[in-house]
Amino acid sequence: MKCAVLSDIHGNLRAFEAVLADAKASGADSIIFLGDLIFMGLDPQLCYDLLMEQKPIVAIKGNTDENLEHIAELSGTSSKEEHLLKLIKYAHIRMHEQAKKHLATLPTVKRMELEGLSVLCCHGTPYSVDEGIYQNQPFSPAFAKQLSDEKVELILSGHTHIHADFVRNGIRFINPGAVGYSFDGDVRASYALLSLSDGSVQCKIRRVEYDIKRYQMEVEHAMEGFKLLDRLQYALTYGKPLN
Repeated sequence: MKCAVLSDIHGNLRAFEAVLADAKASGADSIIFLGDLIFMGLDPQLCYDLLMEQKPIVAIKGNTDENLEHIAELSGTSSKEEHLLKLIKYAHIRMHEQAKKHLATLPTVKRMELEGLSVLCCHGTPYSVDEGIYQNQPFSPAFAKQLSDEKVELILSGHTHIHADFVRNGIRFINPGAVGYSFDGDVRASYALLSLSDGSVQCKIRRVEYDIKRYQMEVEHAMEGFKLLDRLQYALTYGKPLN
């Protein structure tokens, strides 16, 4: 079984299409998606449609996907909140009602068996969509105990926009990086190609070129009305977050 693991598409249709083409050419026969599909990008509905066309074996929602569920709670009392609310409304307006309803029903965690391997899929951690698992950060004793109690061999997670593949406390952790925009210094789209067989897994992190210059031009135009897209533009240019 060859599986393409994708995360953090963030409405970037150009990158998403390029990743799917690479995954198909690499022999992937299934898709796992780890959340953050629509927000902070120009084509939320088209990305949703394209993901659903792939019939992913796992599709979970991330922290920014949940923004649409809480739009009524945002007040926009500060300048930053006001700009954030505009970006959320942008995704809200451009998404079909049925798509938004379906997105809201997606789980935040999925446990399953794949080719004899016990796997847990999450966006950030199994217990929070807003926190990430980082290779260079130690686990707290309480968090390590929680993960041990899961009794899984492989955890797939996203959220950090930084690819990783490491083993800790007997569990293998794989983060495919981000399709939409990366925080690891490489502006190319990132995903993980897994080869699973008889309880074992091989992982290749794939970096994929796409027409990023054209997307940057489109984002630049959109920034006239959506100021916080400057954070997206910075990541597209430098491959790291704007602090």
